[in-house]
Amino acid sequence: MKKISLLMVIALIFLTSCVAAEPEIVPDYEVLPDSSDLGGYVCNWGFSMSVYTENTDNVFGYIPGTVFAETAAERKKQVENDLNCTISVFNNSNSSVIRDRLNAAIASGSHLYDIATADSSAMSKFVRSGALVGLSSLLDVENVDKWGTPNMLMPALWKNDLYGVLPFAWPNLLYTFAGHIIAVNENIISRLSEPDPREYAEALDWTWDRFEECLERYTYQDSGRTVYAFQSHPDYFAMNMALSNGVSMVAVKDGEVTVGIYTDAGREALERAQSIYLYDDASYIHPSDTTASGELLVNGECVMISQGHGGMIATSGSILYVMDNVGILPFPQGPKATPGIYPSYYQQIQYITSIPVTANDFQAAATVISEMYEPFEGLETKDDIAEYMNSQIFFDDRDAYIFINMIEHTEYNYFWEGGRDGIANVLSSRNPVSSILDSYQSVYQKLVDEYIYPQYLGRVAVYGE
Repeated sequence: MKKISLLMVIALIFLTSCVAAEPEIVPDYEVLPDSSDLGGYVCNWGFSMSVYTENTDNVFGYIPGTVFAETAAERKKQVENDLNCTISVFNNSNSSVIRDRLNAAIASGSHLYDIATADSSAMSKFVRSGALVGLSSLLDVENVDKWGTPNMLMPALWKNDLYGVLPFAWPNLLYTFAGHIIAVNENIISRLSEPDPREYAEALDWTWDRFEECLERYTYQDSGRTVYAFQSHPDYFAMNMALSNGVSMVAVKDGEVTVGIYTDAGREALERAQSIYLYDDASYIHPSDTTASGELLVNGECVMISQGHGGMIATSGSILYVMDNVGILPFPQGPKATPGIYPSYYQQIQYITSIPVTANDFQAAATVISEMYEPFEGLETKDDIAEYMNSQIFFDDRDAYIFINMIEHTEYNYFWEGGRDGIANVLSSRNPVSSILDSYQSVYQKLVDEYIYPQYLGRVAVYGE
């Protein structure tokens, strides 16, 4: 069994409460010049903990006592020394605590945090109400390798600016928020004398057609039980099928912003999803439609499962802890996809880092964020991180590159705003895709008007078309 470091920890917190509605706040401030001496500045940093963390505390998201936690702690000391400042970190039990405390402080106009790091679903109300400082003039936000790609930052974009960044250059913090990767029981593949399906991806031949061929070949009888080729939650399968055909949740069609499923590529993908899941290949797919599917792979009941990244590497109960040979695959690609680009999706993302309008010094806070989130020594590039992951986590040198590829091309699915509802119905009924999409057209138009279009404007303002 390959042992996995406890460093692979991140959070995916599903919040059920909302921030109280606040009037829009328009900050009036001057950007101060950069300075390497902050003159004794005291920076209060509110930081949320991970639901996947196996300890009751954290060091900038890392488990105490691990190498990365020690590295982050050393970085803090270095930044304090170099910038002549003090960073006071206030760990909170989860993002809802950050949200509630920050909401009360902003409502009263009082200072609480100079920097707040929390789940994007907890920060979204602050982004939309103008309660956070725009960061495009304070940080080099176009450095996507450090701060995250525009797709990863969609919940932090609004109208004319970006209101949150990610510690994307720090290993492991963002590795479990995306879904869904395909995990493969490589031991079964060997027993079946089948080619390693990673070879298909490597040859850019991991297509819908190839996937269906594998579904048939991988299903077999073993001592009276059926070993199924595949298992997936239907909602997630439909979502990933759309993305795997080059569909983006936010699309521009004939000069208008729309939802990507309302395109030819979107309809084609959802119709193929119905065909595979409900009709042509249904007998090869495990009847369980839950998301807790890891045990099906571990117990040898399935050859492949669709699994959130967190279920792969989050804690000691994750798949890569308890299996001795697991392969990593993206979703198979449709005819309208760009070969070798493997998207995934997320419902929320941990560690969105923002500056509240009640912070004492916007530029000083931005300087602290920038210096803290510099890459760690020896892990400055994607190749460095992939080499680390392949040596410590995965079983094949191809796996980390697929994993990173999916994270870099992840899409926000607007789950909290209702954006998954129509897609979910594609496989929960046998109605034609066209009629399902027609029935949700007003719902998705409202989604565009209230959320997608303002975020799209923010993206264009910060990153261009």
